[in-house]
Amino acid sequence: MKISKRELFTNPNFNKISSIPISYQIIFWLGYFTFNTIRWGSFYDDYAYSFKSNIIEFPFHILLSYFFIFYLLPKLFNGKVVEFFTLIFISLGLTLILKFQITYYFTSGDVLPEYAGITSSIDFQYTTGVILGEVYVVAFVTAIKLALDWIKQKEFLSKTNEMLLENELKYLRSQIQPHFFFNTLNNLYSLTIDKSDKAPNLILKLSDLMKYFLYETGKEFQILENEISHIKDYIEIEKLRYDENLKISFNIIGKTKNTMIKPLILIPLVENAFKHGARNSTKNSYITIQLESTKNSLNFKVENSFENPTKKIKEQIGGIGLTNLKKRLELNYGPYDYSFYTIKKKNKYIAQLKLKL
Repeated sequence: MKISKRELFTNPNFNKISSIPISYQIIFWLGYFTFNTIRWGSFYDDYAYSFKSNIIEFPFHILLSYFFIFYLLPKLFNGKVVEFFTLIFISLGLTLILKFQITYYFTSGDVLPEYAGITSSIDFQYTTGVILGEVYVVAFVTAIKLALDWIKQKEFLSKTNEMLLENELKYLRSQIQPHFFFNTLNNLYSLTIDKSDKAPNLILKLSDLMKYFLYETGKEFQILENEISHIKDYIEIEKLRYDENLKISFNIIGKTKNTMIKPLILIPLVENAFKHGARNSTKNSYITIQLESTKNSLNFKVENSFENPTKKIKEQIGGIGLTNLKKRLELNYGPYDYSFYTIKKKNKYIAQLKLKL
């Protein structure tokens, strides 16, 4: 799940999310007023005239800018185009009339005698000058506001999506534990039914695994050696259920010391081999596990035998464990940082995972 930019702009809390502190707004308007006064004062070579005219014009600039940003712009983002343009024309028309009346009032006295003759009527030149001036200021202020909002929006989207991603990963990781212990408890149940002497040892191993799940797998990364130890414990638990009919080999190539890996990434492949391979075999079967670790990559391959499965078993192969694994790989790694594939042959199933470290 991701939050789109449109969803953020149309969020009723959008202006609250992206609001600019009042102190910054005051500094901006004072700075813009000063710049405008100096610019036009230099142009007309009359700074007093520029200052007095800006005193009249700036309230309109400020009111129109805020009206556009906080009232009209949300209407445009919500698809109310006709209402948006209608209100623009009305607001510009009112601004034109009010500005003319206020300017005319001051020019009739001694405040702005320079304006006398310029504001004698609302003609085309005066109308064009006022509208273009207001549109220029509003567009400039809106561009700054949207640029700041875009920056804050990116930060907000990034933090929100990171939080959603973290929650989804926690959910997927939490699925592994009940799924794993469900299978292990089934093993324990079978041994207790047979009143096997292996049951106490299984309970001890299970206790160690539960401790590992509870206290170690919540970390973002786990030491590879711990994961290997965890896999070996799981293999020992499964071996208690089988006699010499099941041949298991676990080969480790390369150095594993100080190598970090995402927790519980490897165990689903081993669990799948037992659940859908050895457990469904009535004859001699095997599971071959190979882990090859280099400085920059890790290759984990699990191969298991299985007899020609029934339709039901075929549907089960690669069940919740591998489905969960695929989702976690997509969330934890980039598309070029891992590869995972499975091969089903006549009496053989291969699962291979390659990771960039």
